[in-house]
Amino acid sequence: MEGVARCRTEGCIKLVFPALLGEGVCMDHYLERVFLQIGMAMETCQQGRPFESGTFDWLLSQGEFAAATLANKNSGATSLHRTRLLEMLLCLSNLNEYVRHHSVVLAGRE
Repeated sequence: MEGVARCRTEGCIKLVFPALLGEGVCMDHYLERVFLQIGMAMETCQQGRPFESGTFDWLLSQGEFAAATLANKNSGATSLHRTRLLEMLLCLSNLNEYVRHHSVVLAGRE
């Protein structure tokens, strides 16, 4: 079957959604990665350490992916995936607000 890929995470046999082919991981591992990155970003900001602007921009772009996936009824996302995507949007919103309202240094931006 053309265009079907398995998750590249060792031991995982789940299929990769077409929208995640570039990431090469299934939705579960994708969400795990995003939540890990959000947690590390928030911790970095709260500690007053510089935060890589590229990582921040990447995280915000994941919100676009989440919104598009939630809007697409044929995305293949399960009810649990949809719930986790909504949770991800909330976490990204909180991170963005934290950066806006605190003296967070985004490294790589002038």
